[in-house]
Amino acid sequence: MIVIKTIKIYLSAIFFLTLILQSCSNDYFENLGNDYFYRDEGGEMKDIHCKKANGGEIPATVVAYDFDDDFIIAKQKPKLPQDPLYDKDYKYNRGDKEFYYWLIAKNKNLVLGPFNLEEFNIQKNKYKVSSELILK
Repeated sequence: MIVIKTIKIYLSAIFFLTLILQSCSNDYFENLGNDYFYRDEGGEMKDIHCKKANGGEIPATVVAYDFDDDFIIAKQKPKLPQDPLYDKDYKYNRGDKEFYYWLIAKNKNLVLGPFNLEEFNIQKNKYKVSSELILK
C-alpha cells in the first residue's frame, strides 16, 4: 500500500514537472544584430531588447518587425498597463487600440518611437532606412 502511494506521488511530481518545463520552453528569441534581440514569451509578451545598458527597447506587444545590418523597424500594439520592468514609461497618446511604429538605429543605440504611421515614414526617410525593410 505504501509503495502504491509512493508511486502515485512520484508520477504526479513527474507530470507537474513536465508541465512546468514545457511552459518554459515556449519562449522564442531571435538575434537582430548589434546585441539587439526579439523576445516572444507567449501571449502579449513580445518585445525587442538590447543586451547593452544604453541600447533601449521596444515594449510589448511587438506584432511585426524587420531588420538589416543598420536598422530595426517594428510595429507595436501596446500592452497597457505597461510592465514595470521596462526602462522607461512610454506614452501612447492614441491609447492601446492603435498601432505604433518604432525605428532603431542599431549602430547609434538610438530608439525612436512610438510614432503614428506618418511620423514613422518621415523618420525612415530621414535616416535613409532601406525600402527592403517591410512590416508585414
